[in-house]
Amino acid sequence: MGLLGVAQFLPGPLFGLVAGVWLDRRRRLPVVVWSQVVNLAALATVPAAALGHVLGLPQLYAVAFVTGTGYTISRIAQVSFLPTLAGRENLVEANAKYQASMTVASFAGPGLAGLAVQALTAPIALAFDAFSFLVGAVTAAWIRLHEPAPAPATERRVVAEAREGLLFLWRHPLVRSISLTILASNSAGRVSSAVFVLLFVGRLGLTPAQLGLTFAASSISSLAGAQLAKPLIERLGVGPIMVAGTVLLSVGLAFNIPAALAPRPFVFPLLTAGAVILGFGLMTYNVNQQAIRGAVIPNHMLGRVSAGLFVLVAVGNVGGALLGGVLGQTIGLFWTLVVATALGATSALPAIFSSLARLREVPAAE
Repeated sequence: MGLLGVAQFLPGPLFGLVAGVWLDRRRRLPVVVWSQVVNLAALATVPAAALGHVLGLPQLYAVAFVTGTGYTISRIAQVSFLPTLAGRENLVEANAKYQASMTVASFAGPGLAGLAVQALTAPIALAFDAFSFLVGAVTAAWIRLHEPAPAPATERRVVAEAREGLLFLWRHPLVRSISLTILASNSAGRVSSAVFVLLFVGRLGLTPAQLGLTFAASSISSLAGAQLAKPLIERLGVGPIMVAGTVLLSVGLAFNIPAALAPRPFVFPLLTAGAVILGFGLMTYNVNQQAIRGAVIPNHMLGRVSAGLFVLVAVGNVGGALLGGVLGQTIGLFWTLVVATALGATSALPAIFSSLARLREVPAAE
């Protein structure tokens, strides 16, 4: 299972930067379509092999690696294509809808997967998963939009262009603040997730159903955050809303500490309250940070800068998971949760102590 996870997530840091440079040299919509087709083909081999009684772990490793690569390229292409699709003046609303659709999928997907596996067996459930990529490819191909061809590159400088994307993350003050917040919050989340189930389910007796309801509460509040992002910005300004989002994210994560110390009847209510706060803060921040990045990053650099952030987050996720595992075995589950909470609190600092806090609206497109 560990190797399967590595095969799935390794393409992010392995290919992300190169994919960003590559996407800046071509139209992005066809890449979105064909990445769905590749994932469809890879996943379809699993039920086919299972029906032929030849399915084995080496094939699953290969499928995980191929679909992880497809996800990496598709995700970067989608983020880079959105400003062209919606227009940079509509990025807040477009990102709210984009994030809302992802939240609904993350809320419904695991439940549907469990039902499908139980009713149909896992290989047949993966056949339905493959079909979902066919739907994705067809609906993306339906988009009727003239996407301008990028200017032809006079020379191929893959390493230099990838480096430009990483440097942009640091040089632009707004993008730097956003990148540091995302890195800190994701790393903290991975440290926490390394011990969360062991502590709350294994030691404190939370049931799997209660754990699922906690995640569902976070998804529902995220959906509310996506819908309320635009009216909140119109009233209070984009910067203050994003600062508030990071603070709520930190507060929601901090609820894990009293939940771990509380008597058994109070564990589930405290975790649920924290999940609601965290989900709302996370989404109000995410909708706006994507809109700002889409506005301030020049179109010819969107691919490589988005890829740079994608890789940075992937490295933080891997590092956070490893740190959480090591700390869980050395200082214990509870104190690892305390470390995760402290790390999560630092995610608010780049938003508070930067020009982002004074921003009233999404900047004009650069």
